[in-house]
Amino acid sequence: MNEQLIFNLSRRQAYNREDFFVSKTNSLAVKILENWKNVSSSGLIIVGPPACGKTHLAAVWSKETSAKSYDISTFLEIDLNHLIDEKFIVLEDVEKLEFIPEKKRLIIEENILHIFNSLSANAGKILFTSCKFPRFWAIRLKDLLSRLMSLTVLELNMPDDNLLAAVMAKQFVDRQIKVDNEVLSYSISRMERSFLFAKSLVEALDVEALKMKKPIKKKMVNDIIKKLNSKT
Repeated sequence: MNEQLIFNLSRRQAYNREDFFVSKTNSLAVKILENWKNVSSSGLIIVGPPACGKTHLAAVWSKETSAKSYDISTFLEIDLNHLIDEKFIVLEDVEKLEFIPEKKRLIIEENILHIFNSLSANAGKILFTSCKFPRFWAIRLKDLLSRLMSLTVLELNMPDDNLLAAVMAKQFVDRQIKVDNEVLSYSISRMERSFLFAKSLVEALDVEALKMKKPIKKKMVNDIIKKLNSKT
């Protein structure tokens, strides 16, 4: 019963501004987003690798602006009448457009263009998140592509040691797991240097610690890293 309770509580997500760690690899992007009112264009695009904090920054911006957030797939059957009066919108994972059949993709693109024009007329803004730059979104609608290419892009780069440590520490805290700094440093020195691997490692260590009913130590970290590497 206690193990199940811990498992349920471990999925808390902290998306506050103070929970986002700023380092030299993302400081410029954060600064621009914090000063979004000074951006003249009608939108912003956050670009970066998986699990790098795009959703976190979008959530911070959403909280400040009361923006409504949508996944790109929901724009296929979106009721535009419900969005016509909105001033701020977040549209996530736009690169997924390339996996949507062409006819449906065109409908989504037309809906985005309509909302884009509406926000422009109302001095509003739309925030996109993506793992790719807009020129790789497989946009077929030329009017939409030209607007997207004019937007300010906030790029989140690959992590340095400090950022990687902070990201992993936050993920452990979100899962209510206490990990010594020594163990965290040990993990970073031996793991693949990516946000996605860090996320996978934290998730796997969470499961292993619950299964073994033991705290996370160096040996467990080493064993899990080997398992994850064997899957690649």
